[in-house]
Amino acid sequence: MLRPAVLIVMAAVTFAIAGRRAWELFKLVRAGEKDPERFQNIPKRIRYELTKVIGQKKLLRWTGPGLAHAFTFWGFLVIQVALLESVGEFFDPHFALPIIGRQAWLGFMFDFFVLAVAVSLFSFFLIRLKNSPHRHQRRSRFFKSHVGPAFLVLALIFGVISTLLVLNASRHALGRLPYADGAFLARPLGNWMHGRFSEGALEAIDFATLTAHVAIVFGFLILVLYSKHLHIFTSPLNVLFGRHPFALGRLKPEHIDIESMDENTKIGAGKITDLSWKHLLDGLTCTECGRCQSVCPAWNTGKELNPKLVILNLRDHAFEVSPVITGRVPAEQATGSLKTALDRSLVPDVITDQTLWECVTCGACVYECPVDIEHVDQIMDMRRHQVMMESRFPRESMGMLNNLESTGNPWAISGEGRMQWAKGMTDEIRVIPPGGRIPDDAEYLFWVGCAGASDDRAMKTTRAVARLLLDAGIGFAVLGPQENCTGDPARRIGNEFLYQETAKANVETLNGAGVKKIIAQCPHCFNTLRNEYPDYGGSYEVVHHAELLAELVAQGRLQPKTPLDAHVTYHDPCYLARHNDVMADPRLVIRATGARQTEMHRCGRKTFCCGAGGARFWMEETEGKRINHERIDEALGTDPDVVATACPFCLVMLDDAVKDRQMQGQGEGVEVIDVAQILVRSMGEVRPAKAGVAAGTSESATEAETPGHEV
Repeated sequence: MLRPAVLIVMAAVTFAIAGRRAWELFKLVRAGEKDPERFQNIPKRIRYELTKVIGQKKLLRWTGPGLAHAFTFWGFLVIQVALLESVGEFFDPHFALPIIGRQAWLGFMFDFFVLAVAVSLFSFFLIRLKNSPHRHQRRSRFFKSHVGPAFLVLALIFGVISTLLVLNASRHALGRLPYADGAFLARPLGNWMHGRFSEGALEAIDFATLTAHVAIVFGFLILVLYSKHLHIFTSPLNVLFGRHPFALGRLKPEHIDIESMDENTKIGAGKITDLSWKHLLDGLTCTECGRCQSVCPAWNTGKELNPKLVILNLRDHAFEVSPVITGRVPAEQATGSLKTALDRSLVPDVITDQTLWECVTCGACVYECPVDIEHVDQIMDMRRHQVMMESRFPRESMGMLNNLESTGNPWAISGEGRMQWAKGMTDEIRVIPPGGRIPDDAEYLFWVGCAGASDDRAMKTTRAVARLLLDAGIGFAVLGPQENCTGDPARRIGNEFLYQETAKANVETLNGAGVKKIIAQCPHCFNTLRNEYPDYGGSYEVVHHAELLAELVAQGRLQPKTPLDAHVTYHDPCYLARHNDVMADPRLVIRATGARQTEMHRCGRKTFCCGAGGARFWMEETEGKRINHERIDEALGTDPDVVATACPFCLVMLDDAVKDRQMQGQGEGVEVIDVAQILVRSMGEVRPAKAGVAAGTSESATEAETPGHEV
């Protein structure tokens, strides 16, 4: 009777403590805002879950740590089977699992994962020593992570596998291990024990290790619920209910009706319970691994923003106020530190202003997070509250917002000025008149974008794209003076209402014109038109110009004739590569020209931001190294002749950066241009426009019409 009684007492104590904690955590998460979208497409979510959680696909992007974690995770699952066997042994020393309990492969699997987990734990120990935050400070990805509890958990996991091994060895020594033939570790250890201990001693070892094994597992359960390793239980839920395929591209809309607003209206997140329940779950799920931190452009250029610490600070604040938000303590009865915590606002008390506005919304943190935490969404919710409810935002962005409201263009260029780029091409560029419809023979609307119509450097890209479309025989038209900003900069800075009104107006224009297909040359416009306008009734087939150019080259409708003797490195725009998975097409265009291409270390989905996203293009960098300088330094490290990109904002940011470096004697002769301009250079003689160059055309426009000159 002693053996079952020991198990029952341990289980009762464990589940009483663990159950209470689990219930409190459940109530904490439930206190967040409802989010019905999380329960859509459940079959798709389950398939994603199997790939990312069971298959550990996201963790394995970092091969070494990923393999160590994968074996530990799979070992954790296998050890649960062994735990069932151990529970049975409390009641019957000869217990074996039904059906599979006497199979040799089961013993092999147990011992294999004991060994694999042991090696993985040693790897984790070395990784944490190598990246010690005490030695490396902010250069360590474990900066301000809870390192002490992490080592304790490693010790407990080692306790679980070591007691399992000794337990099975003692069972083999006593002749009652049901799968001895497959146990390649337990069997030789058991043989060694059999020759050195009496049967009574082996029985005592068996019971002691059995009790210790189950006690450590139960203790581990309690510790996990009170530590950062809570992610063991919450990460499967967090991944299951995440935004799919990942929380990039589209931002969830927050529809605003100004006329119905009152003192109870909430926009964005001003307090912890304004965040959705999924975002509260994000905090409980953070593993503190620092992968997000290691790829953040702001953090890596010496700034305050650390995406990991954003999540941890929100989590810690949620725990501070949990007695009230879970209903244990009425808010009016809160005193002392609890009342102080309740009085704290998310911004600037929990998250500083500096941290909030340094985010470039590049999504690197979200892409790297192994448990699908949605850092950008939470930052955007706090920005929305600051802008819409508190009227607090960086002063230097005021001009951009005023320009958007007054002219529909952050550069304040009026509608008529949107056709400056087409000087000398006006007879060939068809413009849809107000109230008119796109011509029947125009397959696409060419969405030029504010940058492409306003910035001198970006206008060269616009001309190049238009020239190539004409050469390929693609029927297209433009909105010209009717074209407005898509609203992306307003939305990313947090002015959701301005974005909403802009989006509605644009959708009305596009639908009224009968537009079905759109070519966008700006990745921000591309993302907004493709992923966000469907929320406002605008569903279109949207392609980026690099995608279409690659297709036209593959079809032979654009045929490079003059191989370019140039060394090119390509910078992936975040909103093209990471947010929308467009990576191969720009490279296909570059390779088609015969240019030699070298990749930067951070490329593709792992690209490093130029610093313009999140409306940062209109804000100053006052802390650390400029992000565009960091990126151009990496580009110059490939010794290029040309730094290519496929985004007007990236083009401007990188061009500014290379000019700064050239003033310091670096990167002499290097130029930054769009992939469309590279393709035009390789096309040989550019077909001249039907109309001659108009009087007063700018020098850059004149060059664009001259064979052999830059476009």
